[in-house]
Amino acid sequence: MTDTSRPLGGDRPFTSGPVPLEVLPFLPEDFHDGGDAGDWLAHLKPWGWTGVRDWGSEGWDLGNWPYQAVALYDSPFDICYGLAVYTEGDVTVEAWATREERDASVTAIALSYWSDSDRGPADAPDPDTPPAEIPARFCCPYTPDDSAS
Repeated sequence: MTDTSRPLGGDRPFTSGPVPLEVLPFLPEDFHDGGDAGDWLAHLKPWGWTGVRDWGSEGWDLGNWPYQAVALYDSPFDICYGLAVYTEGDVTVEAWATREERDASVTAIALSYWSDSDRGPADAPDPDTPPAEIPARFCCPYTPDDSAS
């Protein structure tokens, strides 16, 4: 490969799968300062992370607020997509090459949460359902329909 040639996938350094966490602008860390999920999300916001409290077409709870929260990061250059999960001060972080892969990881979290509580849809698939068999209404970020106002 010469200096002027490009790898398949254009200018994107990652085309699929998990990517190194170092590509994220700021790594959310364990947050044991006496606060809760709201304080943690406020701490992340300046670095481009967005808190997500609802998931799926109907906006079902994604976690047990204020003890658990999810934050997402979308790189402005489509380099990576981050997922951070806060659970009572402990934080896990993942970085993915595509939004679809990251969102599939969020869907897995949602299905797991919904299976252990009465906060999700009664007809939610089992968390062990293969991704290709999960109906689309359970696999997407919630976007409220503002047309009714």
